[in-house]
Amino acid sequence: MHELGIMADVLDTAIEVAEKHGASKVTKITLKIGVMSGIMPEYVQSFFDVISKNTIARGAKITIDSDPAVFLCRKCGEQTVYEALGPEYVCHHCGSPALHLQSGYGFQIVSVGIV
Repeated sequence: MHELGIMADVLDTAIEVAEKHGASKVTKITLKIGVMSGIMPEYVQSFFDVISKNTIARGAKITIDSDPAVFLCRKCGEQTVYEALGPEYVCHHCGSPALHLQSGYGFQIVSVGIV
């Protein structure tokens, strides 16, 4: 349920952007969420809708760009990419489970649409 706290920070940032540019409304927010971030994309919009209802961001559409998990195999040195969470992670090249996560664990506000 840490999505609620994260979305509260997103709301604060979106409102700051709107105020800085003299806008009266936040219309859209694009987020980049890593597959391995622990953030459940299916909860993001609903939490945002609840906490933004009495703000200039009310009704803003949240768009999510997924950031795949990229692993480096410690056995063969090849990269393996996972687009979604899985029950296990193994190298697609040699089958080794000895993987090092290189990317796909982050969270970023990509853009804020305002009018």
